[in-house]
Amino acid sequence: MSDKKRDYAEVIRVAGGEFFGIQRGPRGALVLFTDPESWTTLAVHELEFCPQAVSQRLQESRRAFELSKQTQESFR
Repeated sequence: MSDKKRDYAEVIRVAGGEFFGIQRGPRGALVLFTDPESWTTLAVHELEFCPQAVSQRLQESRRAFELSKQTQESFR
């Protein structure tokens, strides 16, 4: 693992996620990570990568899945 990827992995680990990789595309690179609570794959543009961006993505994902659980329970 390169030093850059190792640095990304550490920031993501501290925020509560798990580093998955880097996806390169025509609009730039995305740093991919998973949320171990919801098992979703999330991404932050490499140019915007910082601890706050990772934490924000994790919080948004967890809120969305919490809403999804509440919606499913309301149908029971």
